Amino acid sequence: MESDALGRPLYVRDGLRIIREIECLSDALAFLRDWPETRRGPIYHSALRACRAAQAGQLHLDGARNAMQCFARSVGILEVAPVSIEPWMVAPRSGRMPI
Repeated sequence: MESDALGRPLYVRDGLRIIREIECLSDALAFLRDWPETRRGPIYHSALRACRAAQAGQLHLDGARNAMQCFARSVGILEVAPVSIEPWMVAPRSGRMPI
């Protein structure tokens, strides 16, 4: 089975405080399925068609990711990817080094 991973995940705001990570087509389709019907417009339908086409192998995953990103940006829910700080990136505290 071919992976449906989108490469780099997308982060979207779901409600006021919850940020969801969209990592694969399944995540994108579930998010779109849950989107309120009253807020579905042409860009929503384009994203849905692109994700379904990618799922059927008719569109590259990048196309589906781009469509999903455009939809999220157009409705104002696209979030910047969170930055994680790796332990090697943190400067040691002054003083004694832990053993």
